[in-house]
Amino acid sequence: MKTLNHTIQSYLSFPLSLCFFYTATVNADSLDHKSLENPQTETRTLPQTTTTQSNDSNDSNDSNTMKQWIDNSQQSMTDSVHNVGEYIDQSLTKDEDEAELTNRSYLRIRQRSIYSYRGKLENDFKVYFKLDLPHVKRDWKLILDSEPSDYDSLESKQRGIASGSKTQNGDTVGGFRLQDAQFGNWSSDFDIGIKLKFPIDPFVKTRLTRVDNISDNWTTQLEQELFYYDSKGFGSLTQLSGFYALTPDHKKIFRTTTSAQYLQEDDKWELVQQFNVYQRATERDLFEYSMGISADTDEMKEITNYWVSAEWKRRVYKHWLYLAARPQLEFPRDYNYHANLGIMIEIEMFFSKNRKIDELKRYIPKPVKLRKET
Repeated sequence: MKTLNHTIQSYLSFPLSLCFFYTATVNADSLDHKSLENPQTETRTLPQTTTTQSNDSNDSNDSNTMKQWIDNSQQSMTDSVHNVGEYIDQSLTKDEDEAELTNRSYLRIRQRSIYSYRGKLENDFKVYFKLDLPHVKRDWKLILDSEPSDYDSLESKQRGIASGSKTQNGDTVGGFRLQDAQFGNWSSDFDIGIKLKFPIDPFVKTRLTRVDNISDNWTTQLEQELFYYDSKGFGSLTQLSGFYALTPDHKKIFRTTTSAQYLQEDDKWELVQQFNVYQRATERDLFEYSMGISADTDEMKEITNYWVSAEWKRRVYKHWLYLAARPQLEFPRDYNYHANLGIMIEIEMFFSKNRKIDELKRYIPKPVKLRKET
């Protein structure tokens, strides 16, 4: 926030400084002429210095007031999220003789704008709420997603720009998730719930994950996701990733991902090959470089897009406000493979009292056995 304030102040200070310099020059010129006639007028510029100091003090007070208002608003929202989670947990699942457990419920609000030369400006507002129920005997979590992206294109999912575009506005889903159930070398998540609208649209979703260290330098991760919505039918997503640490401290990581998705309503396979490099430049900045290619099986021209992009993500304020900018160049089939330059701007806010959130952290996953040991 200090950097943002300094940037804003620098833009504002230039015209103000110019005006002040002009005024001082005019006054000085006037005084020079008057001093020839009456030398006693030399001290008349002193009150202007007092006025300038007063203005600087007012600007500082305004900045502190704005900062305090932001902090208070964030704290109020955080307390509300925590209180709701704690109330539901204790009302539904806590026995009288049980000890208090830490509640890690959180709320994420994201605003994203994407503009491209050949396309149009697209805005995406998304809310995600995760309710933690620590007194539940098994690790069930309550989830609330305003725009689920299960039926978005595979490319948008892999590039991190899925926006629920295939879901009509208002199709919020709510349900429960059995998280991190482990068996053998596999871990799994299982979701069950409904869309919060009429007619009721139940859904189920499961994801299986396996991580293996195939050498000292390479780690692989296999993910298989299956989902079913009563209104849209069956879907499947398979993903195989390879991770390689480019530095010993894992602040720079290379990742290659091969993925395939089948959606019953589209009756086609989508394929994506992507390469990423993650660079944690500072404690507040993350850079991500990406290139990839996507294809499907329902057109004569199977290649759907080529792209390269670079993303800068920064923790703007404390540990809850993030800003991201991603310029990208793509060659989509929809525009006959002509170059399409674009940019994405994203703001994310997190509200949680007990959950430590670091959106800049990128890591190489560990196998189930190693996770148990640590």
